[in-house]
Amino acid sequence: MLRFLIIPLLMLWVQPDVPDIPDGETCLYEVRYILGDLNTKVAKATLTTTPTIWEEKDAYKADINIRVQPFFLLFLHAKYFVEAYVTRPGMQPLYYSTSSSKETAWCRYSEGEEGIVFWRNYKKRQEPLTLTFPNDGRTMELVSMLYYARAFDYKEGEPCELKALIGERALPATLTMEGIDTEKYPGHSAKRIRFFMPERGIMENGSGNEAYLWIDADGSRIPLGLEVPLGKYGIMVCKIVE
Repeated sequence: MLRFLIIPLLMLWVQPDVPDIPDGETCLYEVRYILGDLNTKVAKATLTTTPTIWEEKDAYKADINIRVQPFFLLFLHAKYFVEAYVTRPGMQPLYYSTSSSKETAWCRYSEGEEGIVFWRNYKKRQEPLTLTFPNDGRTMELVSMLYYARAFDYKEGEPCELKALIGERALPATLTMEGIDTEKYPGHSAKRIRFFMPERGIMENGSGNEAYLWIDADGSRIPLGLEVPLGKYGIMVCKIVE
């Protein structure tokens, strides 16, 4: 499925009124695969955001729990778990970890020379892999990028240049707010954001170079949905249901 430092300069890139979630939030999503007349449920997902403290700093803790439908166990792992910490306010990355039946991994964001430390252990690999990347405030894995997308101060049509930590590399990526969509999710005015990675996609097999994210334009800017076009192989859709 899908694959979350504090620098004074960074504050130039985020809104002065970044969303606050004082009591936390829990969002339930349904993941579906669509190809022509085929429209089938792949998984259900829960995203919980909770105010907390991370190493004596105000933070949010994000928990993602994805459970895959039995038929798709032929192609995907049964469960995915993600835990991440981002700053409060600002929603900038602090820490990320994930686990599945295939691997465990974590990513720690620090200031100075330590930078970003990325650790991954595949069940079939004899030794864990450790990588380091400069922490420029614009390099992060995809979960942290979701929270970054909630807080970023977009100007319509102007791309935000980032680097996505995926596939053990830091790959160029852009976020571009294409406009306000009032029809996709009835009752919500949503920012439609295009995510693009030219070198590979966000799916496990490397597909899905382009994705579209809808974020509520008001309040705490809840992620409403995600769509990943897969060309002739259809589209993967994640949509809020509660």
